[in-house]
Amino acid sequence: MPDTLRNEPDVLTVPESRNFRSYQGFLRACRDYMTGPLLGDMKEYYQEALENETLEPSTDDVMRILDDSIEFQIYSWANRHLQRLKYQDPELGVFATVNAHRESLIAELDAAASDDPECLQLNPNIEFPEYYKMVDFHQHTGGVWSDELDGVAYEFGRRTTNAVDVDPDVLYRMSYSQFPDRRYEKVLDWGTGHGAGLIEWQKLHPESECHGVDLSAPCLKLAHKRAKELGLRMHFSQQDVEHLEYDDNTFDAVFHLFMFHELPPVTLKNALREVLRVLKPGGIFVGPEIGLSGKDPFMDVVWLSHAWSNNEPFSAQWFKFDIERAANDVGFSRVTIEPFKPMYESNGESKPNDGRWRFYTLEK
Repeated sequence: MPDTLRNEPDVLTVPESRNFRSYQGFLRACRDYMTGPLLGDMKEYYQEALENETLEPSTDDVMRILDDSIEFQIYSWANRHLQRLKYQDPELGVFATVNAHRESLIAELDAAASDDPECLQLNPNIEFPEYYKMVDFHQHTGGVWSDELDGVAYEFGRRTTNAVDVDPDVLYRMSYSQFPDRRYEKVLDWGTGHGAGLIEWQKLHPESECHGVDLSAPCLKLAHKRAKELGLRMHFSQQDVEHLEYDDNTFDAVFHLFMFHELPPVTLKNALREVLRVLKPGGIFVGPEIGLSGKDPFMDVVWLSHAWSNNEPFSAQWFKFDIERAANDVGFSRVTIEPFKPMYESNGESKPNDGRWRFYTLEK
């Protein structure tokens, strides 16, 4: 067999060597150990430290206990550096593998972008918000906006997080399964990234006119290319969620996937106001998000540690953000917060009662 896979006709792919697959598989196995046996050892250490305690520990108490644990130190190191190694290994990382095919990938993206400019509207003069430029979110070097192939690397990195037989788009379908059952004539994917979520939506809802916005031109170019490969006509545009370029009362639904924790609180509240403006009366702003349970201090600290070690600086602020109050302040008529049931069910948990995975529906 050849050492690399050939591109399928008209489909942009990044060839992968056997060594690349083996390396990424090894990193996945390390992460499985981190979130399995190592996490179990951390919990055991924590519970032993609490044997003589009579009061419910605070978050600070848990941090103090875990900081002295070699298991937690290894866990935090792994959470930080497995992601770094995934992207940045000079031979087998995502960036190196993508850049090995740089010229051909850019040519494919550019060719698709020039075919139908009405469906891909980029703004070379857009002003990026400071929060967007200040951190390499998820340790994606330079962010997902500064290099022409950032969209490809982002999509490629997302897929290699999972084993080759795992569909990375299942999260979108899980989210859509919890939407209210109604007709959606016009929808907006809020932070569409590489477009996979909007494409999955269109497959399930062919009646919808689909729009997607993002700050990243490289991601939008890839999203446009992916839609064209499937013969789908979608409308992608480079916009700031605080300043949407749509008329009032445009969409039946605006949706997202785990976007709230990526935004500073002030930005999120401003964005809620914009979403409300572009929704039709009775329209919904809907999607899942992660939160702290308030019931399990140990896991709450683990989630906080993920945010710190993986460059997600606004997560801690999101965990304290009162979105129901903010949504009511800007004018939403109703806010419903439920368990994100499909996520619990996929993990074999029949009673979603820990509050980690939540599903938000804001109605105009």
